[in-house]
Amino acid sequence: MSFLTRIVVFWMIVIAAISMLRLFPDALPARLAFARLGPLPHGGEARSHYLMRWAAYWGSWVAQSALVMAACGFLASRVAALGESLWFLALWAVVVPALAAIASLGCLAALLGAAKARVLGPDPVRAAAAPAGEARAFQER
Repeated sequence: MSFLTRIVVFWMIVIAAISMLRLFPDALPARLAFARLGPLPHGGEARSHYLMRWAAYWGSWVAQSALVMAACGFLASRVAALGESLWFLALWAVVVPALAAIASLGCLAALLGAAKARVLGPDPVRAAAAPAGEARAFQER
């Protein structure tokens, strides 16, 4: 099988899997795949405050990555076999630093967005959610 054929088959499988997940949105794999991560916006909250909460979220990911890096370094110093293991080196030298870099960029982007909204404007405030009874009455009209 040629390389191009393998790529086409791979993407056909990916598209089919996503389509199957869309057909059954209440299934556990679909909820895991399409779950919204990170902080949700609150009613009456300024955009700059919301972006600061996103920066804190990404900062927590950076801290978790640093903790995993420290734990991996400690384990590598204590267990010699781990320092020579390919999967451990891939985790310690590639995966965790890549996650830390992505989280750092996300944190920086959220901080810059919050500073821009607060200093230069506009800093819109999200409308408060309507009570459930009013929303139902509006939908029934």
